[in-house]
Amino acid sequence: MKSLKFVAFAAMLCASLCAFGQSPIPSCPTDNGAYYLKGSEWISMDATHSVGFKTTNVAGAAFSYGAAKARVKAQFRDGKSPYQLDSPGFAVCLVGVADSGRDITLAKFQEEKDRREISMASYRVWTGINAQLDPKTIVPTTVEKKANKVYLVTSKDALPVGEFILFTIVPDVQAMVKANTPSSLGGYDVGYHSK
Repeated sequence: MKSLKFVAFAAMLCASLCAFGQSPIPSCPTDNGAYYLKGSEWISMDATHSVGFKTTNVAGAAFSYGAAKARVKAQFRDGKSPYQLDSPGFAVCLVGVADSGRDITLAKFQEEKDRREISMASYRVWTGINAQLDPKTIVPTTVEKKANKVYLVTSKDALPVGEFILFTIVPDVQAMVKANTPSSLGGYDVGYHSK
């Protein structure tokens, strides 16, 4: 009877790991850079940066006497990242590109045909600027410090279908919104689109 319970427990554990699509994660690379896990191989990534900002719902905010929000969105080129995951399991190694694991954030893009956008701030006449990432776009992650300036970032749950960006610093959103010009806002983008 005990062996039957053990076999059932092992089968449930295996099924849950297989459902998430993750096998054991290999050690992070040693060269500086950002890497995402594709199968069992670490693939080097280049950073991506915002090409500008746009405001939305300005007229709606004006005609509602400040009750509605105007939004400021950062825009990133291309409809999809060149770095596409094979499964919803997310794992990225950051080697020498992040000073602190506490500033690492994964967020989901809003997808457009030829670009991707992310809401960086909202504005109401009566309450002013709320300069932060929209909490609904943030994807829960686990950040493990593997060595000095080496961080393994994994998603807590399977990723939904979509495009994502991994920020390695907390952006100074308020300064960027005031300037409303292209900036150094950037991170590492990946996509997951089920087949």
